[in-house]
Amino acid sequence: MQTQEAKSPAAKRRRRRLAPDVRRAQLMECALRVFARRGLGEARHAEIADEAGVAVPTVFFYFPTREALVDAVLQEVDRFLIDMALKIHASDAPADKVMLDHIVAFTDSVETHPDHARVWLDWSTAIRDVVWPRYLDFQDRMFDIITTTLQRGQLQGDISRQFDAADQARLLVGSAHMLAQMKFAGQPREKLEQFFRTLVGAVLGPASS
Repeated sequence: MQTQEAKSPAAKRRRRRLAPDVRRAQLMECALRVFARRGLGEARHAEIADEAGVAVPTVFFYFPTREALVDAVLQEVDRFLIDMALKIHASDAPADKVMLDHIVAFTDSVETHPDHARVWLDWSTAIRDVVWPRYLDFQDRMFDIITTTLQRGQLQGDISRQFDAADQARLLVGSAHMLAQMKFAGQPREKLEQFFRTLVGAVLGPASS
């Protein structure tokens, strides 16, 4: 006669064998959910194992220490946001359109990938934690991507030259926090679009300047 444990869905999931890359991807998805729910300082291997329906040693096999687990989660958030930016900014469209496309794509990603957004928000305010230097590195790379597009726009006459492009990049990245908060607060699309237009107009300025 089967035991209750053997019949349980969690036990069946534990018994299922997955290829290492598939298992790691599954655990990363679960880790993002747990970190988004619990925060960088609270999420543990056991919670991720429970979320994935696997034994705790399985999580330790892929992420041997808590430091390795945190590092992997932050690496995934970093990859997701930087890849999004690189893809959008590779366009040769006018710089102001590229910036608007990036703002819209980021805001939409808060809905499609809310766990990435929540972990990013938590990470961006972990000033006293050991993860802070890594966040600054991520932020600097994002600044560089945006600054390059803004400088191109200034040279092509699409964006005002009266402001420093690096300062404009900082304002745009800083505004991402407000956009994420508005999205999580359930602001209607028309309100978000109004904010997009205000943001682009205020930060980029008239092209003739």
